[in-house]
Amino acid sequence: MNKERLVCLMISISKHHRDLLRRMAAEENLQNPDKVTSAAVIAREMVIKQLEALKQGRTMDS
Repeated sequence: MNKERLVCLMISISKHHRDLLRRMAAEENLQNPDKVTSAAVIAREMVIKQLEALKQGRTMDS
């Protein structure tokens, strides 16, 4: 990620999706205990990746 200033963005997702993000974070923390990650970090990475793909005229599925 570049060195741009980060700003907060509040979103609402279903409990199911929140739990999925938490599970993904927990699995990543178990695999790499030296790098602590969170559900919010994973969600931010997903959103940024999708926005960059959309900006280039493609989707994550492409």
